[in-house]
Amino acid sequence: MKMTTNRIFYVLFTSILFVALSSCGNKKEEKQQSNKEILQEIKEIKAVGKVVSAKDWTIISSNTSARIKQLLVKDGDSVSKGQLLMQLEAGNTDLDVQQAKAQLNSLNKENKTITEDIRKAKVYADELKAKYETSKRLFEQDAETKEKMTTDYSNWQQQELTLKGLQQKQQAQQASAYEQQLEIQKAQNTRSDFQIIAASSGVITDLVAKVGQSVQPAMELGKIIDVEQPMVEAEVDELFVNDVKVGQSVLIFPLGRKDQAANGRISYLSPILSEKSILYETANEGQDRRVRKIKIEIEGNNVLTINSKVDCTIRIR
Repeated sequence: MKMTTNRIFYVLFTSILFVALSSCGNKKEEKQQSNKEILQEIKEIKAVGKVVSAKDWTIISSNTSARIKQLLVKDGDSVSKGQLLMQLEAGNTDLDVQQAKAQLNSLNKENKTITEDIRKAKVYADELKAKYETSKRLFEQDAETKEKMTTDYSNWQQQELTLKGLQQKQQAQQASAYEQQLEIQKAQNTRSDFQIIAASSGVITDLVAKVGQSVQPAMELGKIIDVEQPMVEAEVDELFVNDVKVGQSVLIFPLGRKDQAANGRISYLSPILSEKSILYETANEGQDRRVRKIKIEIEGNNVLTINSKVDCTIRIR
């Protein structure tokens, strides 16, 4: 009788435990299902972003070691490609250019003189040739002596040698002038190394150069940013990494404000998850979750400022 009672109690306890566990499992499943439904109802997600140039910035730097003699721009100035930004102390470079040009001018004057001498020598040679041909014709008619014909021939040939010598001198002089032109070009190229010009058009930023400062090759003196084509680099929380897609529309707001600054569309999605960047500045904010980096192409006119932080609302459904 006691064994029967124990068996009945065990069956009842097992049944109650099964029902309780089944009830807990159903509640957990209902909770998970509820989370999925909640995510499905989300139509917009938030992302923090930063306005940057769509093009890489251009570094302002020198090609040579020198001191800054003249600074022609300041932070915030708009510049065009090829514009002179800074003039460095060029030492004797300007004097080298002047000396090379002076020597070339001297060679050019000498060339003009030689050219005129060649012209006169050729005219005289033609006259002596004609005189010799006349003497030869008369000699063949027994109207002129052989000595006279021989003398006229000798005079003609001597003048031809003189003409040839002048032509050779001119060729040598022209070669010297060409070499001098190369020297001028070399000196001018050297002088251009002491001029820092804008490699692209844009706005000057992060300018650290000062008059009198010594600079070295490739030293960063500032940047040029193209502000005509801004874009937004943003980060989406890993909870929504599979919900963002290229082409989705984005509303872009100034940080902490509700007025809309611009419209945009997602143009790039990073294929990997990353740690949060310095876009997140609140304590421990950049450590709790990972993010997917995206790029947003801005549509139409905008009033966004390069390097400013923005709030982005992405329409995912």
